[in-house]
Order: sequence, then C-alpha cells, then structure tokens
Amino acid sequence: MATQFGQDSTCLTDVALIDTQITNPQILIGQRIARRLQTPRGALANIGDDPNFGYDLRQLVNARLSPATRSQFETQIGAECEKDECVQSATVTIADNGSGEISVSISLQSAAGPFSLVVSVDQLTTAAAFNFSPS
Repeated sequence: MATQFGQDSTCLTDVALIDTQITNPQILIGQRIARRLQTPRGALANIGDDPNFGYDLRQLVNARLSPATRSQFETQIGAECEKDECVQSATVTIADNGSGEISVSISLQSAAGPFSLVVSVDQLTTAAAFNFSPS
C-alpha cells in the first residue's frame, strides 16, 4: 500500500505570489527538512510552537571544524532530520576541501525511498534553486 504524504505549498524562503501545490513525497520531505535546517532552534517557541524545532546550518559558515566537532555536528544534524516523522534515517557528511569551504551532504531514507539533499555551493544556480521537479 502506498504511503500518502499529503501536499504542501512550495515555500522554502517565503510565500510565493502564486501558490504551487506539490505532492511528490521527495520534494515534500526535502522542503520540510530544508526549512527545519534553516530555522534557529527555539525560534518557533516565540510563536507558541515547538521550542526544540530547528537547527540553523548557517552556524557552520566560516567555521573551523576539528574531526571531533565535525562528527558532533553530523550527529546533531542527522538527529534533527530524523525528527521528521517521514524520515526513517539520515546520514550526514560534512566535508572540508582544505581551503575553508565546507559542504554538508544529507542522505535521507523515507518510506518513499532514498534521496539526497546535496548541492555544491559553486554549482548552485537560480535554475537549480527554483527547480521544483524531482531530479
């Protein structure tokens, strides 16, 4: 039996002028995780919502990470992703290219099957950021 993931408006950064309803499970889960990982922990408590929601990845910008710190961040990010009821498991890898550039790769396993939230900053384009079809 297929799992019904519902539908949601596509709005990673703001509510669009045109409401685009999406039903693809990978996009729905991916956008929920993306919103979760750009919300500072406790920010929703200000509006009476979950005080334990969120993990703001922007704290990694310009961070110098030791192997122990990197492992700690990977564990924390994975645990945050797994708070979503549709995510069965999350594998997080933080890589440093040696020149201070950090990339975070997240592989999720859901009832809809595995998929990844990965994009290199130097490959990010407007077309990729606003592409709402599965890859």
